[in-house]
Amino acid sequence: MKKNIFYITSLMVILLVTSCKNFLEPKPTDKYSESVAFSSEANAKLYVNSFYPILNYYGLFGSAYLSGNMYTDGLTDIMKTAGSTIGSNGAIANLYATSPGLITSDQNSLDIWSNAYYYIRLINEFMTGLDKSNLPAGVKVNLAAEARFFRGYLYFLLMRNHGSVVVITELTTEASHPLSSANDCWNVVEADLDYAALNLPETAADAGRITKGAAYAMKSRAMLYAQRWQSAYDAADKVLKMSKYGLNDSYSGAFGSYFSGNKEAILEFKYSYPKLTHSYDAIVSPGGDDALYQFGGDVEPTQELVEMYEKAGGGTVNWAAWHASDVTATPPWETLEPRFKATVLYNGAEWKGRTIETFVDGKDGWTAYPPAGGSNRGASVTGYYLKKYVDENHTDLVNISSSQPLVEIRLAEVYLNFAEAAFNLSNAPDANKGINAVRNRAGLPALNLSGAALLAQIKKERTIELAGEGQHYWDLRRWKDAESTLTGKYVHGIKIINTGNGYQYNYITCDDAPRQFPAKLYAFPILSSELVNNPAITQIKGW
Repeated sequence: MKKNIFYITSLMVILLVTSCKNFLEPKPTDKYSESVAFSSEANAKLYVNSFYPILNYYGLFGSAYLSGNMYTDGLTDIMKTAGSTIGSNGAIANLYATSPGLITSDQNSLDIWSNAYYYIRLINEFMTGLDKSNLPAGVKVNLAAEARFFRGYLYFLLMRNHGSVVVITELTTEASHPLSSANDCWNVVEADLDYAALNLPETAADAGRITKGAAYAMKSRAMLYAQRWQSAYDAADKVLKMSKYGLNDSYSGAFGSYFSGNKEAILEFKYSYPKLTHSYDAIVSPGGDDALYQFGGDVEPTQELVEMYEKAGGGTVNWAAWHASDVTATPPWETLEPRFKATVLYNGAEWKGRTIETFVDGKDGWTAYPPAGGSNRGASVTGYYLKKYVDENHTDLVNISSSQPLVEIRLAEVYLNFAEAAFNLSNAPDANKGINAVRNRAGLPALNLSGAALLAQIKKERTIELAGEGQHYWDLRRWKDAESTLTGKYVHGIKIINTGNGYQYNYITCDDAPRQFPAKLYAFPILSSELVNNPAITQIKGW
């Protein structure tokens, strides 16, 4: 395998120097002609490269949803976003969580319709040009497999939003297209990911390109939403049998690049400082890191998430004593399993050579929700900060841009996909096998469950294992658990007061209104502007 890291290159790079022959024949200056784009395998690869930023845009560090994709977990019970007024980070998530009526057919910050179809059209254009090109057959198949991976991924995201969309897999000038049936839509997702999986290599010649494992892993995720359990099971099983992947010995090490030794990473997007960066650290880091992180802590773990973790080595924790005020006993954070300590920063935790201080007037601070002025200004409202994915080696006091890789899919998720699909196929042994793989890595004992208890554990393990990775909101929707989990509920935290002789711990409510999730949010509306553009579309039922 080549060790050169493959960085995403814009299509604009294609052949900056072209032939000067036939200079009397004018050529467009705002785009590259099809003949140039497909004149060589190298050019065609650059064309495909222009699709890779899709992973950035829709991934955890991107901005497709709520102006920041990391905020989607703030729509659930496991995370709190701190902003409370429009313009402050995470404010839209808070507003949507308590006032879901703000989501309408005229406005929805979770909508991706226009952008997704823009990319789908580009991919269809690529597929048409590729088919007509004189490139070798093997090159065509490989590049088509990469392109179809992205098209299948985009249709999956659209289906995740709406439950039924318009399927277009060829170029067309027709403006009116009706919604396709859900079954037909999922057929396209499955066919595209299957084509990618069957035709891509296990190890790409250029490090960083989509591989067979990435395609099967994405299929295992998508087919859970389609409730095509056998397809999800088979796809996950394909990945689990690939020797190139393995769970990292340490949960905290599960988020590094495959090319730096993390065999758990299956699909990743590589950033490159200073050309291609993201702002995750600036948004999530604890407020005390330095003055430049004054907007840090905008996605914070809740007490609800903290209480899901087991003791190290197994066993439950009784938190009842800390559901009160002026408690002097230290919460049992130090006794919890490794996934907690790798995900959550709490008062007293070690971080960047110092100790986290989330008490009132501490270095990392605490503020009531809603914070004064609408922004928490780097102080926690739950008493916790998110640690997962934050770069502990990032100590630059001048430039807060970050470049740690995004691991979009890792092997632990595939084990959980495998477990959930197995459960729905009435295969309890394999369902237990899947969850026990991730539990054992965390030092927790194996389980042998069945029935409702097994399903509940699968959901719990998925929530804990993937907390802060931007999947929980979408999982609650596809499980149809969002109503019961969220409606009428508040999220909580711990307010800590330094008395000079120790600490007082106070159980607090961190929402200013109860959360709500009406059933119609299981399928988002199509924006009115799209209905005008395409008269053949009918609005999603309930909207």
